Amino acid sequence: MCSSDLDLMIISHLVARAKNNVIGINNKLPWTLKEDLKHFKAYTLGKPMLMGRKTYESIGRPLPGRTSIVVTSKDIAKQNDLLTCKSLDEGICMAGQIFSEELIIIGGGEIFKATLPLANKLVITEVECSLTGDVFYPEIDLSSWETRLISYQEQNASNEYEFSIIEYIRQG
Repeated sequence: MCSSDLDLMIISHLVARAKNNVIGINNKLPWTLKEDLKHFKAYTLGKPMLMGRKTYESIGRPLPGRTSIVVTSKDIAKQNDLLTCKSLDEGICMAGQIFSEELIIIGGGEIFKATLPLANKLVITEVECSLTGDVFYPEIDLSSWETRLISYQEQNASNEYEFSIIEYIRQG
């Protein structure tokens, strides 16, 4: 790691997962949840988001109003609000040098797994379904996390499934 200042930074995961931990299939989200996408936008505005290359490619561009930090060994065209790094440690250090409050990890599965020991906050959209997928959120024991319900959405024309957005804060 690069600095003890990172101990003060919130490192959060922002993810939507099915009951069987599926978070993606064929480099896409496996559902349409418009209210969750609104939550994603509101939560990430003005903050740095760290992601793997495949997650970045699935989004297709840097999202306006936030900085995308992409972990990749491949070249990505330079764009405003886009930073690249060769390793997870480098990306986290980069975020810590530029931003001081919160780094949001947005995927994919391997990035979530590697950063889970560092995360002190999880904002998980718990989607009420089990689906086939090829990208999974890691198994996690939530017994040492404080839980707070942020919102609940019923299934409707805008949301393919019902879901709850839950915040988990690591204790101890």
